[in-house]
Formats: sequence, C-alpha cells, structure tokens
Amino acid sequence: MDDAAGNILASLGRVHLVDLMASEGLPSDSYKMCVSTMMQSLAQYSAVIIQLSPADGALLRSGLDSARFFFHQRGYNSNEAVHSDDSREWCKTSGYYVDHQMCLEMYDYRPGITATDPNGEMELPPSGLPDIFSVLGKVSRDILDAISFSLNLRSCAFSEILDNIPLRSQEVSSSVLSACCHSRPSFEGAHQHNIASQDNGHLLMFSEQEQQIDKTLLTLVKPDRSGLYVKDLHGRWILVDGDIGPHDVVVYPGLALYQETAGYVNPAVHKTEADNIHGCMFGRCSLMFKLMPRSVARLSGSEMRAAGHGVDAQFQVPIPVNDFMQTDHFSDQLFPKTEPSIHTEQDSVVWCSIIQLCDE
Repeated sequence: MDDAAGNILASLGRVHLVDLMASEGLPSDSYKMCVSTMMQSLAQYSAVIIQLSPADGALLRSGLDSARFFFHQRGYNSNEAVHSDDSREWCKTSGYYVDHQMCLEMYDYRPGITATDPNGEMELPPSGLPDIFSVLGKVSRDILDAISFSLNLRSCAFSEILDNIPLRSQEVSSSVLSACCHSRPSFEGAHQHNIASQDNGHLLMFSEQEQQIDKTLLTLVKPDRSGLYVKDLHGRWILVDGDIGPHDVVVYPGLALYQETAGYVNPAVHKTEADNIHGCMFGRCSLMFKLMPRSVARLSGSEMRAAGHGVDAQFQVPIPVNDFMQTDHFSDQLFPKTEPSIHTEQDSVVWCSIIQLCDE
C-alpha cells in the first residue's frame, strides 16, 4: 500500500463496544462521541473497527485457532459440497463447502440447521461457533441501535426485520457465522486458479476475484491476517484490517441496511487479497458474522419516513426480503462511480447537527 492508503487506514474509526452500548435516560457524552466516530467512519470509509471486551476477544482468537486446525486437517474429495450461487439458498447454507473460483473454503454455522457430511453423518465443526455466534449477534444489534440513534429513529427500529431472540420452535436463523480459509496450500485444485505471486514472496493476490457487496445488514470480520480491502468515499481501495488489535473486529454495512435506511447508509464494496501468506501452511483464516434480515420480513424504509427523512422513489415500495435476496444488484446502479451518494455527503453535516442539539 502507498502512503496515501496508509494515511486513510490511520483515519479509520475505532470504537470501544462498551462505550457504544445504549442505556436508559439521556445519552452520555462518551456515547454521542462514539456514535459520531462510528458514523463518520462508515460515511467516509464504509467500515469501522469495534473493540470488544478482553473475554470476547479471547473467544474469537480461540475460534480462529480452531478454524485453522479444522481446515488444515481436512482433506478434499470431489464429493465435497460446492458453493452454490443459487440465491434461493441464501438462508439455508450450513456446514462445509468450497468456492473454487475464490480458492475459498467455508464452514457455515446457522442455528436451526444441523450440518451433515456427504455421507449424511453429523459433521464436527470448528469449536466455539455457537458462543461466537451469540457474541457477534449481540454486538451487531448494539451497532444497529447506535445507527438508529444517529438517524434519529426510535429505539430498536430494526427489530421488526430481525430474527427472534431466542429463535422460536422450528425457526432457522437468517444470520450466519462462517469460518473461512483462503488459499490453503494443501487444498487440492489450488493450481487451477489464477494466483499471481511476486518473486519476493510479499504478495499473493486472487486476481480473478471481483469486488463484492454483501446483502447483509452488517458484516463483522475477525481475520488472522490482513487482506480485507474496502472502497472509501472517493473510490480508493483501503486496507481495513491491517492494524487491528487482538480484541478488534472490522464492521461494514451491506445492501439490506442500505435499502432499509433508504440509501442513508451506503454498503461497503470490498475484496479480499491475501498479501502475507507466502510460506504459511494454513492460508488466511477468518471468522465472518453476517447479520441478515429475517426471510419473512419486508424492507420498507418506514422508520426513515416516520423520522422525517426524505425517501427517494426507489425506496418507496416495500420489498420482501426473499425477493430482495434473489435480485441482482450492481454498484453502479446503487450510487455513482465517481461521486458519492448525496445522502453520504449529508451524513456528517446531519450528524454534527444532532450532536449540537444534544449538547444544548
């Protein structure tokens, strides 16, 4: 990365989760400051770093260690599940599968579904996934509450589109926790992919990978090595996980949040490049929690209208979540390639006004 990119990385917002948790009564100065820091980072860089408690940070690091061992000891055969691009399966994935195009292996943990191997037997997952799912689910909801505060929405404004807590009988979670492994050297078939490697061994890039936009409300990522890039407000790629601490997770918004907030929170355009795995026998591992709207909900932007925000025509008609997930979306259709969304440009001004009103 060049110096300019490094300066951008240094400006990425970093917030302690404990200071972002809402409480009864008037908001404290520290809460308002943390929400302001988070929203400005999301508006400018489409990502923010959230620092968890030491106990939760240790749980995630233990989960990463378990994921590394899970993938490292696992062989591969042609009967393994292959990642499906069928959008109708968005809330049904569970267990181990591979994506050859991305040179990626994943294990999805989804409460309500018992994962089985190709022989129909129960599959042993990486350890700690249920506890990690619970922790990151709570973290993501705290972040959503902070976003609703910044937009002057009612408390728990997003509750209607989220899964029940806890899930009711026979319900399956829409949200999912994935243990991921990029470019494991022992993964068969890796030679079939177009992987560019510099002679000095400092950089490995997945040249065939295109930029992506998640259809989530929020995505939380805990990697063991850097490699996650997100486009900033000006269309520049910035490395967002190059300076995260042992208790940190990277958070970025997705398309569902963009739709539900009527375009006021832009989704992150991201890509993954493994830039420091030369000679590493494990590849690049990460834990990724995706907070999803429940499949039977509708994305309507009604809370935004109720709060007095202007809602563009494209957000006026409610859309069922299942339909939304099965619709193709392209970044150049969401917001201009060279100019930021008008809502994004206004976000910092609007939020500063809210802070001033709260201080008076």
